[in-house]
Amino acid sequence: QLDRMERDSLLEWRRGLAELQENNNLLMTPFERNLEVWRQLWRVIERSDLVVQIVDARNPLLFRSDDLEKYVKAVDSRKENLLLVNKADMLTFEQRQSWADYFEAAGISYKFFSA
Repeated sequence: QLDRMERDSLLEWRRGLAELQENNNLLMTPFERNLEVWRQLWRVIERSDLVVQIVDARNPLLFRSDDLEKYVKAVDSRKENLLLVNKADMLTFEQRQSWADYFEAAGISYKFFSA
């Protein structure tokens, strides 16, 4: 029964995506339409206390998903989000400081990292 309810809910969500795509002339990638990817993401979020988004330091806002952060908090307000800003070694000290100031002002938890 739980599997059926989940499947029905996911199909309804999928129909909503198709409608959104059609009504707004959007193009969704196969990855975005892949139900199994979303199912796995939802299950991981349900089981996690911390969700880490790894973004490129050269343009972190391009790769950051604000919607994902909101969803994590909607699932459970005690869950935490962390923005891991990778390739930080490619930024100057001043650039890192500017991003740090921005993230702190926006209330975004972050860490700089270089792999």
